Amino acid sequence: MIVRAATVGDEEFLAKLNGFVQHLHLQHRPDHFKETQLPELAAWYRSVLEKPTTRVWIAEERGKAIGYVLAILQHFPETPFTRVKSWLEIDQIAVDSNHRKSGIGRTLILTAIAAARAEGIQKVEAAVWCFNGDAHEAFRHLGFEPKSVRFEFQAVS
Repeated sequence: MIVRAATVGDEEFLAKLNGFVQHLHLQHRPDHFKETQLPELAAWYRSVLEKPTTRVWIAEERGKAIGYVLAILQHFPETPFTRVKSWLEIDQIAVDSNHRKSGIGRTLILTAIAAARAEGIQKVEAAVWCFNGDAHEAFRHLGFEPKSVRFEFQAVS
């Protein structure tokens, strides 16, 4: 397996690999997520790959994409309440179902962490839906700790 930086032209790989993640999200939160179409996803990934704040790495085996991690450089200026903050936000991670539990996700996350450090960024964060216990476990295993909890209330009609 090799891990390489994604570039414009990789958007179809990313769109295809995202399919199971989107399905999981749609299954658990149909009020938030919707069905997607491959051409629409590919166009979205292309636009994201063109942004200077986006970092994406693809894991490949024998020339076939089997996983990816998408991260975004974030920066918040100082306010009267908070200090200035820069970090790398892991926004998406996906590993092909035939390759899960083989260390690929771990390698991708460690690649993102190493890249952040190389850019002088010490903090890496990830937001994970409550229903995604596998992701919770994976991030905790790598030393991530819960930072905040977001609550929601939906009025019932």
